[in-house]
Amino acid sequence: MYMSSDLGVILQTVSCLIVSGDGPFNRAMLMNVGFVEALKLYNYDCFIFHDVDLLPEDDRNLYTCPEQPRHMSVAVDVLRYK
Repeated sequence: MYMSSDLGVILQTVSCLIVSGDGPFNRAMLMNVGFVEALKLYNYDCFIFHDVDLLPEDDRNLYTCPEQPRHMSVAVDVLRYK
């Protein structure tokens, strides 16, 4: 998800990057490609990267763009939240 708040208007765009082929998977490269491609569409000032298999479980976790980056999935159910 990419967000921009110019002039008080929030523009949200959701993009999905799909990996194909049987070569090695490089998650960081995939995020970098998504970032570069999104900036070709609009000068976004906030980026939120989200794995499709990690759904928010708490409505208090807001998708906002604070000054400092943050990790929103520090613990997951499959790992017993460790």
